[in-house]
Amino acid sequence: MTDESRGIEAAGPPWSVDLLADLHAGVLDETQASRLWTQVDSDPEARAVIDALEATAADLAALTTAPAPPMPEDVAARIDAALAREAASPQLAPVVSLDAARRKRNRRIGWISGVVAVAAAAIAAVAIAIPGSSGTDGSGGSQVAQSTAGQAAPNPPLALRSDHPQAALGPLAQGVKDYGPFGTPQKLGACLQAAGLSAEADPIGVRPGTVDGKPAVLVLLTTGKLAEFRLVALSPDCGSRPLLDQVIGK
Repeated sequence: MTDESRGIEAAGPPWSVDLLADLHAGVLDETQASRLWTQVDSDPEARAVIDALEATAADLAALTTAPAPPMPEDVAARIDAALAREAASPQLAPVVSLDAARRKRNRRIGWISGVVAVAAAAIAAVAIAIPGSSGTDGSGGSQVAQSTAGQAAPNPPLALRSDHPQAALGPLAQGVKDYGPFGTPQKLGACLQAAGLSAEADPIGVRPGTVDGKPAVLVLLTTGKLAEFRLVALSPDCGSRPLLDQVIGK
């Protein structure tokens, strides 16, 4: 029997990491999310999982603006030595240009992927450390898989509470830009300008959703500070001031 058929209360505590991840991602319906947030806030173990998810999402989002880390000198030296040996050996394919190889090495494309993988592993570490985080619902299937299978659209509206704005950080930090009722970046920029922000702002993520049950378009912006972001919830008609305008992730 699934958590959905038994009700959220029957799922915990302790709640599975999968269920808490769904709550943090805003994929639960508004009634379930509101009821579960009340219980999670009073559960230290559940709050630890939520805090870990928020910190990881902030770290991942910060990678979009952070400079690429330099390649360690010992790694660079080993690569240079290997290329030099390959170029000097008649039995191996010749290296056309050692300088060209160094230029490609200096692009450091792979290092960002490595950092992302390490940060993503933090969630798995939390799942191992917190009891009751097997990730199954008792019927042999994953709650995340059930949630994904039940979604008609790839980016469902985010159900957000104004007293938990951090819950939007993970979904919006994925880089999805769904302009919803605005339709285009230009119309979104015009509404941001009407709200007192720069029309030239380049959002990290944009998705339709709700704030305390009210329809909104959620916009995540950088602030110029590492792991700190500005969340703005605009009304779909842009006819009133933002439903939410708050700095998160700090």
